Amino acid sequence: MSRALVIFLQSLLGFAVLCGLFAQVVVIPTTAADEVELFPPYESVRVPLVVLAIVFIACLQVLAVALGAMLQKAGDGTVFEPGAVTWTNVAIGAIAAGGVVLAGLFVYITFGDIPSPTDGMETLGLWMGAAAGTVAAAGVALLVVVGRHWLRRAIAQRAELEQIV
Repeated sequence: MSRALVIFLQSLLGFAVLCGLFAQVVVIPTTAADEVELFPPYESVRVPLVVLAIVFIACLQVLAVALGAMLQKAGDGTVFEPGAVTWTNVAIGAIAAGGVVLAGLFVYITFGDIPSPTDGMETLGLWMGAAAGTVAAAGVALLVVVGRHWLRRAIAQRAELEQIV
C-alpha cells in the first residue's frame, strides 16, 4: 500500500475522530437542549439519550483509531505480524460495545415512557433504527471475528514458511 494513500486515509480517520469529538462536546448537548426548549416533556429523556449518543460516538472513535493503526501496519508491510491481531481485537471490542449501546437504546425506548410532540413516529423510527443498528453491529463484529481468524492463520502460515525458507 502506498505511503501517500496510508497518510490520506489516516488523515480522514483523524478528521472523523475530531468531528466525533465536536459532536460529543457541542452538537449533541446543544441539540438536546434545543429539543427540550421546543418540547419540555423531553427533559426526562434528555440525559439518558445524550449519554448513549456520546458513548456510541466514543465507540466509533476507538474503531477509527484501530483502523488507523491497521492502516499503518499495511503501509509498513507488517500486517501479518502478531501485533495486528491486537488492533483487530480492539476493533471487535469497539464494534461490540457500539452494538451494546444500541441494544441499550433499544431496551430504553421499548420500556421507557418517551413523550412525543406528534404521533410518536420519531420514537418508532429511533426504536427501529436502534434495532437495525444492533443487528448490523453484531453482523459486522462477526465478520471481523472471521477476518481475525484468517489473519491468525496467515500469520501462522507466514511463520511456517519463514522456518522452511
